[in-house]
Amino acid sequence: MDRKAFIFRAGGIVLSAWVSPALAKVGLPKSGMDRIALGTLLFRYRFQRTKPKQWDVIKDELTLLDVPEHHRDKFGIRKIEFWNEHFESLELDYLGKLRDKIKSAKAELLNIQIDRISYNLAATDEGERQRSLADVKQWMDAASFLGSKCVRINPGAPSGSVEKSIESLTELNRYAKQKKLTIITANHFGIEMDADKHVQIVRGSGVYTEPDFGNYIPQYSTEVMMESLAKILPYAHVVSAKMVDFNDQMEHVSYDFDRCIQLAENAGFRGTYVIAQWSGKFQDIDYDNVARWGIDHVRNHIK
Repeated sequence: MDRKAFIFRAGGIVLSAWVSPALAKVGLPKSGMDRIALGTLLFRYRFQRTKPKQWDVIKDELTLLDVPEHHRDKFGIRKIEFWNEHFESLELDYLGKLRDKIKSAKAELLNIQIDRISYNLAATDEGERQRSLADVKQWMDAASFLGSKCVRINPGAPSGSVEKSIESLTELNRYAKQKKLTIITANHFGIEMDADKHVQIVRGSGVYTEPDFGNYIPQYSTEVMMESLAKILPYAHVVSAKMVDFNDQMEHVSYDFDRCIQLAENAGFRGTYVIAQWSGKFQDIDYDNVARWGIDHVRNHIK
C-alpha cells in the first residue's frame, strides 16, 4: 500500500509525516458547529455510575437516554459521544431504546469511548491479550448496533509491547471495517503516551489517533506536550478538545487551550472536535458553562 509523505508546519514545529490513502476517504464536516461534538464525560457528575463521592444527591441527573435531546436542546449540538462508563446495560432491549433516542433527536453518535472494561491490547501474555480482544469486540458490536461512527480504543498498558499492540489493533481494525466503524486511539495514559510509540502503533495497524489536549498535562512540560500533539495530529480522525481545571472566575488554567486548537488547525486538521473535560480533583462548578466555554473557544479558532 503506497503511503505519501508530506510536511506539516504546526505552531513553529515542522515534521514530516505520512498519511494512509484511507485518509482521503474520510468525510470532513463543513464548518462551525458541524465540526463540534459533545460527550458525556464532561457531565459525569450527573450520572449515577460516575457521580462524585462528595455528593449524596445528584443535581439534575442524566442518563444516556436523555443525552441526545439534552445536547441538542441546551447546546445546539447533534454530534454526541458516549463514555461507556455511562451504559446501564449491553442488552439489546436497552440498546434499542438508546438507538431510538438518538434517531428521534436527529443526532449522530460520533464515538464511544471504551474504558469501562479492564483490557490490555499490548499484553505479552497471550491469554490476557485474547481476553482483551474479546471484551473490546463486545463493545464494538454495541457501537455498531447504535450506529456509532467511531470507537476509541486504548492501545495498551504503559509496560506493554508495541508489537503486541499493533497485532491487536490490526485484528480489531479488520473487525471494525466489517462493522462500519473507525478506530481512534487517544493519548490516554498507556503505552501511547510516548508520542513516537503512538505513531508507530497507528502506522503499523492502520488506525487513527485522537489527540487529546488534556492528557499530557501535568506529567509533561508545555513544550513536550505541544511537540507530542504535533507528532500525533497528522494521523488524527477526531480531536478531543479537553479542558482540565478552572479557577473561580471560570478561566481555564491548566494550559493554553486556544493554542492547542490553533496547532491542530495549522496542522491541517479539518475534522470534528469533541468538547470534553476531566480533572483529577473535585470541582463543584457549572458544567453547562464549562461546555459553553469549550464550544465558544473552538468555534472562535477553527477555519
